[in-house]
Amino acid sequence: MRGGVFSETLDRGYLNDLSEKDRTSVVEHLFALMESRSKGCPFCSSSRVIRKGYSSSGTQRYACKSCGKGFIGNVVPNSHIRIDTWKEFCRSYLKGSSIHKCASECEVCLKTAHYMKCRLVDMFRDNPLIPMVFSGEVLLDLGSRLPAIPGQDMVNLRNRLQSDNI
Repeated sequence: MRGGVFSETLDRGYLNDLSEKDRTSVVEHLFALMESRSKGCPFCSSSRVIRKGYSSSGTQRYACKSCGKGFIGNVVPNSHIRIDTWKEFCRSYLKGSSIHKCASECEVCLKTAHYMKCRLVDMFRDNPLIPMVFSGEVLLDLGSRLPAIPGQDMVNLRNRLQSDNI
């Protein structure tokens, strides 16, 4: 194996099996976490924060009176994505929508939606108070050693790779 990337995500089966009450509870916990993160300094965690203008995209900027650093008050430090966009993305993603659908609903590009999904997974991973089940996938880069096998299923492909000692 030349290289691989592990991508962790929220388990779709778990999300689909959540009752509406449980899904609402998860969303409320997540929004409370977002609100608390957007009110404190991401550098020193101080609550001595003042508003200090707007970014070029119209997002509120803040300055910390403790450490003196400026930042955009948002869910994820330095993300430059508005909190209402984050909330819309979370609602959509937790309902089971695909990344493509979430991107179009939130009016962000696909790369940004993928970034938001990864940061959302991190938020769940970092906060054990919000119950969630994770799953993942490994993306392999086999380079030119992967033979073209049109129409073959995954079992035959795996057998072929094992016989080539990859």
